[in-house]
Amino acid sequence: MKLYHVSPTAGLTVLRPSVTEFFGKPKQVCLTSLKPMALLYGVRHFEYTYGYTREGKLYYEEYFPDALEELYRGKRASLYRCAWREGMETTRIPNEYVSAAEVPVEEETPIPDVLEALLEQERVHEVRWLHPETGALRSFRVGGERDWEACLAAILSDPAPVRGRSILESSLTLGQEPVYQIHISGKEEPDGSA
Repeated sequence: MKLYHVSPTAGLTVLRPSVTEFFGKPKQVCLTSLKPMALLYGVRHFEYTYGYTREGKLYYEEYFPDALEELYRGKRASLYRCAWREGMETTRIPNEYVSAAEVPVEEETPIPDVLEALLEQERVHEVRWLHPETGALRSFRVGGERDWEACLAAILSDPAPVRGRSILESSLTLGQEPVYQIHISGKEEPDGSA
């Protein structure tokens, strides 16, 4: 499972347990499985004004007009990706994981503007892929977590051919738009699972 931690401090290779000075929590590393939640910690602030709806959706609430912009615009941070490890525990906060031990960083992604990174999480994206047998272009508009789950179901419902060219062997371009490649293969794992 991928877990995220965002900090205004760049260059960390290990996340070390620390004590927050405001909430009386024990010395620990805090991580989340939800990237937008992690991004909210891209600035140092005494209180992070987010919560969850009854349906489990993350929301942000401004405590003063234009708070999101004032607090986050132009602030640099680093997004750290870590893996779940033995000994990590969940908390009462949805999607939050804590570790009393140090957590190695697997990947660091610089965030030049935390506000833009937060807003990007809400933008509608179009996911395109080629049907594995016919090569026909397919697409799906994704504007949230449910859309993404439906998109993955559509992608995974396409038959996986036994032979063929990998999409990684071709170059994909969509004009000026960034292209992110996801490769799904039917390769069998050593334990016999697919």
